[in-house]
Amino acid sequence: MNAFAQTFAVTAALMHLWIFTMESLRFARPRVHAMFDVRTADLAAVRPWAFHQGCYNAILAIQTLVGLAVVHLGDASAGWALVLGACASMLAASVALIAFDPRRSRVRGLIGQGAPALATLTAALL
Repeated sequence: MNAFAQTFAVTAALMHLWIFTMESLRFARPRVHAMFDVRTADLAAVRPWAFHQGCYNAILAIQTLVGLAVVHLGDASAGWALVLGACASMLAASVALIAFDPRRSRVRGLIGQGAPALATLTAALL
């Protein structure tokens, strides 16, 4: 796996760990749930879903980091499979959210979420 792909993969993983902290650990903070267009009045209903979604993001990040470790431990094929599978999932989720409502102000954030994954996949193909 080339150095560019590895760097982008680490960036994608760190981005998804940051999103995990926002959705799963800090979601109750007014500034955080407002980023997701959730009103304080709706917090009790939405918080379990946000926590669950954050866990998915953490799992994708961990899968990516484990894949990179496996590459460096000598099993390049297995490591590539983990990294590329996780990054493809990250990119697909970002595209799905953008397609769902492209007019939302969050589109820049969603592009930021998917861009490192796309860069990883692109660099891996080169």
